[in-house]
Amino acid sequence: MAAGLLVLLGLGLFVGGVLTGATALYWGCVAVCVVAAGLLAVARRRIFAAAPERTAADEGTAAGGTADGAATAAGDRRTGTPAAAAERAAGGAGAPASRKAVPEDLADPPVEDVEVTDLLMVVDLKDEVLVIDEHPRYHLAGCAHLAGRATIPLPVDEARADGFTPCAVCEPDRNLADRARARKAGRGG
Repeated sequence: MAAGLLVLLGLGLFVGGVLTGATALYWGCVAVCVVAAGLLAVARRRIFAAAPERTAADEGTAAGGTADGAATAAGDRRTGTPAAAAERAAGGAGAPASRKAVPEDLADPPVEDVEVTDLLMVVDLKDEVLVIDEHPRYHLAGCAHLAGRATIPLPVDEARADGFTPCAVCEPDRNLADRARARKAGRGG
């Protein structure tokens, strides 16, 4: 809030400098904006410091393993095999609900790290995703984060347009992109 007020003060100083031609007002604008940037940096650091630490289980999953030692869908994806993509699209070994556990103390899951190629595939899809009222993520059916919660079905393009972001637990953008690729492969050859 203070940073926003400082930015407005800086804008006022800038406008004053333009109107009067006083160099001191320009320098005041720069000084106020630097202080606002510092406040934003401190706020960002506090937010990330307050984020819960990743557990060892999360680290193992992120590194490409699962609890039973099998390769994850992300590991299969790096190989680029169509069979692995088709299996994930059909809900096989890379099914989103079984891949990652949801920490109980986490109100909202993190945002999925989406590859550009997946984003280009997903941006216009009409596939259905699920959202939870007053929560920022969209999910696929079967996501562990949805357990016991009332959901609202939306087309993925509408969910994105409404400001929802993909869940890192069920990775809807990656999975929907894989399904779209499998559909195209089924039609094309």
